[in-house]
Amino acid sequence: MDKALNVAVIGTGYWGTKLVREYLAASEEREDINLKTIYDVDFNRLKTLAKELSLPESMLTTSYEDILDRDDINAVHIATPNETHYELAIRAINAHKHIVLEKPMALSSRRAFRLVREAEKNNVILLVDHIFRFNNALKVTKELLERGEFGNLYYMTLKWSAYLEPPKNRDIIFDLAPHPIDIVNYLTEEWPARVYGNGKSYIRGKAGLEEMAFIIAELPDDVLVNIELSWIDYGKKTRAVNIVTEKGTLVIDTLAQTVKIYSDSQEGEIPVIPNNTIRDMIYHFADRVLNNEPPLNSATVGAMTVFVLEKIRESLETGQTVEIFKG
Repeated sequence: MDKALNVAVIGTGYWGTKLVREYLAASEEREDINLKTIYDVDFNRLKTLAKELSLPESMLTTSYEDILDRDDINAVHIATPNETHYELAIRAINAHKHIVLEKPMALSSRRAFRLVREAEKNNVILLVDHIFRFNNALKVTKELLERGEFGNLYYMTLKWSAYLEPPKNRDIIFDLAPHPIDIVNYLTEEWPARVYGNGKSYIRGKAGLEEMAFIIAELPDDVLVNIELSWIDYGKKTRAVNIVTEKGTLVIDTLAQTVKIYSDSQEGEIPVIPNNTIRDMIYHFADRVLNNEPPLNSATVGAMTVFVLEKIRESLETGQTVEIFKG
């Protein structure tokens, strides 16, 4: 059994840099968490980050193979471009490293489910970083829904928008929709029975490079879900979830971590203690590795999310509603 989480962060882009900072902070708080190495293909980027964080150059590497060969590293956190996720993850699994894999875990469901199975066969922890599962506002929301105080769930609206330069060669469905799709599953324990997607490439003018999209999903029991995605909305960055039920409406701001309730009998804010979701994810990963237990957010959920994303893209490309399952 592993006595410590000795991790290498793979990729030092925007998110990878945040992860490096969080792993360093975690290592100061817990003796059983250690950031061993930082990997990137661009050594100049590594040196810039090391200088900024006062890290020794010995912690830097441009060789992924060296990381996989090292006995003193038992885990990797992969935060590289989406198209590299599968190759890096399957190599780590074959090297018997535990893995946190950023979303989407792969660009096809076949490859995503392959990662799940190979991780099982090699007895390694594979945690897909659906970070909002660690968000306290959503945890409180899930508890409220599970208590049944609001009666039947009618519909949900999720808005994931911001104004930014569209990421190069990125598909907004695979890049931005994984979180909303996963949140819906987290809150309802259900997957869409059918989906419809539509989107436009206003800036780049190319199919497959849409900068905005609307998604409608139908869950079992006639629960409807509407998701809005945008990289071209000039308003403030929004990560919002609105839930309309039989007895009231819940309004969740996942960034501010607030939950508001509107009903006939009450109107107000539910107390939520905001948390550092990245830190809590790191702690959860470490605990699962040290105790050799599967993560709460199963890798199968990550693979199913990719499967749903494929169906949304199919709908967008055909203009038709796509059925995912019956019954």
